[in-house]
This record gives sequence, structure tokens and C-alpha cells, in this order.
Amino acid sequence: MPLIKEEHLHDAAILTKAVENVFRKLIRFLVGRISLVKLQEMIRFIYVEEAERNIRAENPGKNVPLTRLALITGLDTRTLRHVKRKLVLEGEIYKQQFLKDLTPESAIVEAWADQINLAGRGSTTRSVLTYGNENSEFDSLVRSTISTRGITTHSIIKRLLATNSIEQDKSKKTLRLMVDQFSPYLSNDEPNIVNAAFSAISNLISTIEYNVNSPNDQKMFQRQSWTFRLKPGDQMKFRETMGQFLRKADKLARQKIRPWERDEYGTDLITAGIGLYYFEDM
Repeated sequence: MPLIKEEHLHDAAILTKAVENVFRKLIRFLVGRISLVKLQEMIRFIYVEEAERNIRAENPGKNVPLTRLALITGLDTRTLRHVKRKLVLEGEIYKQQFLKDLTPESAIVEAWADQINLAGRGSTTRSVLTYGNENSEFDSLVRSTISTRGITTHSIIKRLLATNSIEQDKSKKTLRLMVDQFSPYLSNDEPNIVNAAFSAISNLISTIEYNVNSPNDQKMFQRQSWTFRLKPGDQMKFRETMGQFLRKADKLARQKIRPWERDEYGTDLITAGIGLYYFEDM
């Protein structure tokens, strides 16, 4: 039986370490915003979609064999059928339910809001729930909505309070729902910050993907400039200096881009540009 060459193991180790580094920072950011169960589900579905797209590109006009898809994904054909049914047959209905259940809190708020809608918006009978014991209204709602194994109502209440989703009256032991849907963001500005951050990450990965599959004379510009010899005492001054430089570069980039822009939006137009950001390895 032929031995695997050491360089192949070395390459695999480099790739694994790089992926772990990226995933660890991404997951660190996602903790509390999306549950592990839903993140795993999302990755599974996206992986199957991309694997299927890859196979179709190799064999245009032909159906994708489940056995080939199983080989690439590592999933059995029964699981693949389930995934494809969720994505293809149930379509937008499934995706809407997925978004509602991103976290246990979002599922609870969704169920609570549904009860209010059934009772009528003007009614306070369902917008205010008692809490604090097994027979209380909120505790019953939690048990009927999510699996409570390892999850306490106290931790859920704490999270909902932190995101301004509910108001708590400790003297009366009641909770009032303040939102129509749960938002995992702790500030009003955070959704826009998160959206911009993930857009930047997506753009960088698109450039990397293009460069990996392109000849040298067609690769897009992709560089980083950094030092690993910065004194801790100089950190803030260095950050300020780099920030000033990047703001000037951003202003110049916008001036260079402007002559290329069309006056009106159109579906046939593309998005292109450059990314500027300062980083510290934390």
C-alpha cells in the first residue's frame, strides 16, 4: 500500500490550521447571535449547494448523481435527500423558518408574537406574561417552543433584557414583549456594522478564490502590509497613524472610482472596488 508523502500531510496541516484560524474568529463573533445547531445546519446546506454546483459545472446539462454528491460531502444519500427537499421543495418557507429559529430567543419571541397576533394587537393578555415558576406563562411558553435541555428561563430572560426585547417587572414577576421579532444585536448600529464586516470578508474571499484559479498575469491585486515588531506602548499611536493613512487612501480611491460609475443603477452592472482596513492579530 503506497505511503502518503510527508509534503501532502504538511499541506493538509497548513490548510486545516488556516481554516481553523478563520473559523475560530468567525465563531467567536457569532456566539450568542446564532446557535451552534443552526450554524451547523447552514454550513451543511451551503456545502451541499456548492458541491452540487461544482459537479454541474463539470458536467453541464446532466443531473447530479446522489452517489457523487455523497462522495464529495461525506453525507449519506438519505441525508442528502432530506437537505435537497428542504432547499428545493420547501424553498422560501423553510428559509423563513430557519431565520426565525436562529437562536432559542428568536424562536421564543416568534412564538410569543404569534400568540399576541392571535389574541389581537390591542390585547395585553398575551403581551404580558408571568414568570418565575414551572406553572408561569413564560416558562410554559419556553417549554412548548424549544428544547430546554441545558437552557434555563433565567438565561433566556437575561438575554432578552440585554437586547431590549422585553421589559421586566420584578415586583409583579411579569415580562412584557417589546418587539415583533428578536434581534441578537446589542446596539442600534451593530446590524449595519455586522453587515459591512461580512460584506468585506465575502469580497476578500471572492478575490482569493479568483486568484487561486487564475494564471499569474490575470490575478487581482491582493496584499497586506504589517509588522510583528511593534512595541505595546506604540500601539495606539500606530493605530492612529495607519487610520489617517487609510482615510486618505479611501478618499483617493473614491475619486478614482467615480469616473467609472454609471449614472443609473441596472441589473446588468457589476460591483467592483477595493477594500481598506486596519487589523491587529488578537
